[in-house]
Amino acid sequence: MNKTMLAVLSIFAIFLGIGIEFFTPQIFPFSGWTVTLISLISILIMEIRQKQNVIKKKLELLENRVEASDLKLISVQEQLDIADQKLNNSPENKQVASELRMLRTLMKKFADKVNDNVSTNNANSVSETAEKPQTKISEPILNYTNSEILQFLEKAVREDHIELYLQPIVLLPQRSHAFFECFSRIADDNGNIIRPEQYLPVANSAGLTASVDNLMLFKYVQLVRRARRNKPNIIFFCNISKSTLTDVDFFTDFIDFMADNINLTTNLVFEFNQETILDNDFDIQNGLQRLSKLGFRLSMDQLQNLDLALPKLASQGFKFIKIDAHFLHEIARGTAPTLNMKALKGALDREAMDLIVEKIENEEMLLDLLDLKIDYGQGYLFGAPKPAEIRN
Repeated sequence: MNKTMLAVLSIFAIFLGIGIEFFTPQIFPFSGWTVTLISLISILIMEIRQKQNVIKKKLELLENRVEASDLKLISVQEQLDIADQKLNNSPENKQVASELRMLRTLMKKFADKVNDNVSTNNANSVSETAEKPQTKISEPILNYTNSEILQFLEKAVREDHIELYLQPIVLLPQRSHAFFECFSRIADDNGNIIRPEQYLPVANSAGLTASVDNLMLFKYVQLVRRARRNKPNIIFFCNISKSTLTDVDFFTDFIDFMADNINLTTNLVFEFNQETILDNDFDIQNGLQRLSKLGFRLSMDQLQNLDLALPKLASQGFKFIKIDAHFLHEIARGTAPTLNMKALKGALDREAMDLIVEKIENEEMLLDLLDLKIDYGQGYLFGAPKPAEIRN
């Protein structure tokens, strides 16, 4: 009952009482006022009951809403419990957690080694005449002492500024991109790139090669994860040094980590130089075997000679052989060639292995090599290493 209706009924009750009192005063004394009082009380009772009904309905509605909210909360909680269980049981989540634990360990190991070098001034004892690369390069060697380079390296690791660069490996003669090789780069305080040929010998002299190498392996995995979302068939070549293979504690953890990333076997090729592969050290051979058993393909580079036991290499999981363009020219195209290219290609084909000729610098060199019917090429002619720009 609204306020207007209440007022009208009240006025009507008052006038009704007055009328009765005025017209029948002798028959029913005070009856008019009694009627008025009873009418007003009745109106008030009706109003109270109506409000009680309204309140009751609101309470019932509220109870229904609370009950529905409780059901929703229970449902949400159940969904959260399920999601939490899935998250805890998610292989990807376990991989990330495992990766973070290993990265923390590696960062600590690296920092400890750098601090040891800095605190004992070992950085100054690093040879300032580290061997420079003998091959032609298109990126300049910066004029820094090795102790300065070590400081740049420490800063790059500490601030996670070791950058990934990619160089294409192309299918010939079409020159279409077939694979990519991963390289690492650090920069000085002005953003100038310091090549690995300059900082890796310094890192090696300071005992930091394995630590840097280990950290880069995780960057490779992160790169592949991002890239394969849009390009599921993309393939990256990633170098692993002898120092990493002989770092038993790390490499054991790394094998376990890669076992959790077994879906990357089609996207990653691990590359080792010939000297490492021919080393009969147990840890090295065991590391190669464990990677191969996981299903990862392997590649050999930095060939010093072509005295290759291809069946043995194939049984170890090697699917690619890389050879320097200049070296190949000398032994297959020089004045006294010692290599029968047709025989080599046939032997590789029988073992389902591919030959990649690297360090092809110009068109003249490429034309000379195409006569040898090579399938894959790599070098500055097809593209210099560039920062990885793989989007999520």
